[in-house]
Amino acid sequence: MLKTIKKYTRKFDSWMCYNPPGALSSTGWRLFNEEFAKNAPVRFYIKQNFKKTFIWPIKHRYEKISEWIRYRTSDKYHVVNTGLAPGYYGNDVIILHANFNILKTFVEVELSRFSCWSSESDKNISWWKKYIPFYHKFFPIKYNVEYSIKHLEWAATLDDPALPVHERSDDQAHAARETLELYNWWVNIRPARKEHKYVSYSDQGLGSLGVLDDEFDREASDYKAHVAASNLSTKQEADWAAEDDQMLARLIKIRKHLWT
Repeated sequence: MLKTIKKYTRKFDSWMCYNPPGALSSTGWRLFNEEFAKNAPVRFYIKQNFKKTFIWPIKHRYEKISEWIRYRTSDKYHVVNTGLAPGYYGNDVIILHANFNILKTFVEVELSRFSCWSSESDKNISWWKKYIPFYHKFFPIKYNVEYSIKHLEWAATLDDPALPVHERSDDQAHAARETLELYNWWVNIRPARKEHKYVSYSDQGLGSLGVLDDEFDREASDYKAHVAASNLSTKQEADWAAEDDQMLARLIKIRKHLWT
């Protein structure tokens, strides 16, 4: 029943718009609108001029009020979610997680929503989830991130020399590949890191600070194993920090491409 209503609603809306074609040149749209206004003046007035005459002036007049409310309630663009659990973190950790959580949200929410609604999959999303104000803020829609990945994989091919010049975009292709790599690193590769195991050693009966005692045997096998493991951990920590810095720098370089 609902599908039938939606079908006829779309059909009626298309008729109200004079059954517009899927695509036209700018000249083609100008000629189409001229024909629309001539042959269906009432429908043309309702769809084209009514909003300009009555809706837009009111909307523009009170737009700042609605934006003031929206940007403090549902769309807090000035607030960044780090994705971290509550607790104390150094600024270096906050900077890393804040930036990569922005990337994660872009791929999993913004780009996923754009890709889903731009495909046949939007038919599976209930109309109230699309159109009821703030619904997705209180009851987030779980979009299929696979559509984001497919979109990025397609965009990554836009520097293919076989494509016509007007269909190519080298910058977009590079940014798409970087987005895919950085997202995969943050979501899959980095969380799979495994720290070297801590190796304990005997205090040789000298207490917790026995290692500082002159009588402590630093040639003991368990202590040498502990030192070797500690050196590996120190190197590992430095390598991971360098990798984090490198990935963060790469993310910053594509920041202007993170929009839909």
